[in-house]
Amino acid sequence: MSLEASTLTPEEVAQMLGASPWWVREQARRGRVPHLRLGRGRIRFLPEHFDVLVRMVTVHANGTGSEPPASKPVDLRALGATSKSTRAHLNRPHVQGNLR
Repeated sequence: MSLEASTLTPEEVAQMLGASPWWVREQARRGRVPHLRLGRGRIRFLPEHFDVLVRMVTVHANGTGSEPPASKPVDLRALGATSKSTRAHLNRPHVQGNLR
């Protein structure tokens, strides 16, 4: 019987994700992603662990992307914004509901 398991180092995972090795190790240390602990400080990932990590950091869009941007302005009062900061925010060209 042959059992072949390929493991990935935190450096390899980081390179594939475009992240730092420190960040990958920190996710494992905090128990956010499954991993193998082989001795003191030696962390390895199986391919299925990598898939879990990718799912964890994937941000899904709200909708299909074909909808037009929201036309009504965002109510910033819930954030405790001042009238001055609200005006400054609405004057930015990328903000929906810009009055200019």
